[in-house]
Parts: sequence; structure tokens; C-alpha cells
Amino acid sequence: VKVEIVHKVTSDGIPLAGAYIETSEKLPKNAISAVVFFHGDGGNFYSPLYLSLGEVLARNGITFLSANRRGHDIMSHGARGELAKGYAFESVSEAPIDYEAWISLLKDRGHKSIAIGGHSGGAVRAIYSQAVGDFPDVKAVMAVSPGEYNHTLLRELHQDDFTFAFEHAMLEVSSGRPDTLLKPGVPWGSTWTAKAFIDCFNPDNRYQVSVHTKSIDVPVLFTFGELETELVGDHELA
Repeated sequence: VKVEIVHKVTSDGIPLAGAYIETSEKLPKNAISAVVFFHGDGGNFYSPLYLSLGEVLARNGITFLSANRRGHDIMSHGARGELAKGYAFESVSEAPIDYEAWISLLKDRGHKSIAIGGHSGGAVRAIYSQAVGDFPDVKAVMAVSPGEYNHTLLRELHQDDFTFAFEHAMLEVSSGRPDTLLKPGVPWGSTWTAKAFIDCFNPDNRYQVSVHTKSIDVPVLFTFGELETELVGDHELA
């Protein structure tokens, strides 16, 4: 399997890197030939998990692009001369710009039938991006272990811990400190700016996966681990 490190700059100037794992197998003409796959929150393209997945798909005829989104690592470089980026600062609403850049790279390499996908927060971004972007070259979406991003369910699941975290973030923003870094421990152990936390888990449920999935007119594959969860209620997907 051939692996190549590739680079792309988004339309708004964010430099991204990825691993292009090229297949040598041939599939039928109209089959999906390549996948752009985004890592989970705070991760990056070179995780062994994603590279291993890419090798499996490449051996079975599908080129795999394990790609950074602008929210790679907790903190990272943004556009030259601008503020830091990384997951702590990222908005799901920016994901279509990142996918657009990588889809362009695949098209330049001759791919005409493309899937986009991701793991965890990357899966949320894949669903959202195809729902709002409706990329014509994207013929399928792969969502591995996405969360639901439903504010009410998160409150029910994490109770006072989430309520306090969200109200703290609201206070920081209203006090003119939107870039205050927070590590609330819920919904999972990561770091967000106050602004990013409010955006991600907003009461308007702007990134709710089940809602955006209904707007996608290509096949969507959801994958959850056998031991990951038992679907005994909506709160399991929060």
C-alpha cells in the first residue's frame, strides 16, 4: 500500500495535512473510489487507528485520505499571522470548508465518486457538511460513532455538571471573554473556548446529527462498536 503525505490550504487560508493511502486495486467504473476521513475531536490524521482503516480500504480497492480538519489536536496553527486554531477553537460550521478543500485534492487526482466520513466529532462534521454543502461529487457518507449533540439530552445525561459548564461558558462570553479556555469534564474530557462550547452544544441543537441526516440524499452508513453502547434511549446518543 502506497502512503503519501499531502497538504492543502482551505479557501479561508487554513493549512491542513493528511495521509493519502492509494489503492492499486480496480473497482467497477461507478464505484466510490476514494474516502475523505476526518479524525475525532482533538485528534489528527496520523493516528494508527485511521491509518489502519485506510490500509484495509486500500487493499480492497478504495483510496483513503486520512485528513486533518482545522480542529486537529487541541491547539494548532491557524492561517499565517492569525490566532491559534485546533479543536478548542473549532466550530462544526467550518467543517464544510475543510471537506471542500480535500474533495478538491481528490478531484485533481482523478476521483469522481467520493465518500466523506469521520470518527466521533469527525463523523458529526461529515453529516453536517453533506447536509448543508450537498457536494455533488460525494456519493456516500460514513459516520463512525457520532454523538447526537442535543442540548436537552446532554442536560439530562450530565445534569448539574453540564448545566454549570454551559452557564460558565455563557458568563465568559457575556463578560467579553469568548476565548477563555475551559475544561469542564463534560460531555467528555476535552478543552473548549467558551465561545466554542456554546456553539457546539447550543440549545438550538444546530449540529444535531439525526436532524441533519434527514437532509442528505446519498446513502449514509452509521457504525457503532458492539461494546460501545446499547441503544436503550435517546440519551445514549447525546
